[in-house]
Amino acid sequence: MRPWSYSRLKTWEDCPKSYFYSYVEKVPSSREVGPAASRGTELHAKAEAYLKDELKIYPPEFQGVAGHTMLLKSKKAIPEQKLAVAEDWSPREWTDDDVYARGIIDVIYVDDGVVHVQDWKTGQIYDTHPDQLATYVALAAAHYPDATEFRARAIYIDQGVISKPVSTRSDRVKPIRMLLDGRIKNAEADEIFPTRAGSACKWCDFSKKYGGPCAF
Repeated sequence: MRPWSYSRLKTWEDCPKSYFYSYVEKVPSSREVGPAASRGTELHAKAEAYLKDELKIYPPEFQGVAGHTMLLKSKKAIPEQKLAVAEDWSPREWTDDDVYARGIIDVIYVDDGVVHVQDWKTGQIYDTHPDQLATYVALAAAHYPDATEFRARAIYIDQGVISKPVSTRSDRVKPIRMLLDGRIKNAEADEIFPTRAGSACKWCDFSKKYGGPCAF
């Protein structure tokens, strides 16, 4: 079941059966990648290229967040940084054998002792996004042990909205990790993987309507 990521854990919490098909049985998806997902991947790649100075001008799709995007470039923000940790939350390399959890942070930079963790978002604003950012803060803290504070924000490209920063002092990272440990422990104890039918079914790769193995 390891290494855990935000998306892997959320899949289990939304529906253990979907998790089982995806990560245990490794059943191939029966649903084609939709245009929204493809567009999200494309815009992430453009953002990465811009921050790496492979593009001199920000992509036109980023017009609504142009000022913030240029600020990130001026801060020499690192795009797509891969961070991994062991079970004791000590830093690890991405492919180490004892990796417990890991994640790819869209944008990260350090400014005056504060680590800024940010995530590009296409589409709608969802109430799960702060939880995802908190997971990234927990990972980042292992790799930036001298930081005094972490500030997390979501960048909503389509809405032209930058979320208000959520600040976490370095001494308040432990409770986030403890909560994640509890959620992961629950997932790792699951030996049944029951179906949890709900709103997520309409997007599930293994849904009956897409020709998948699930009854829903």
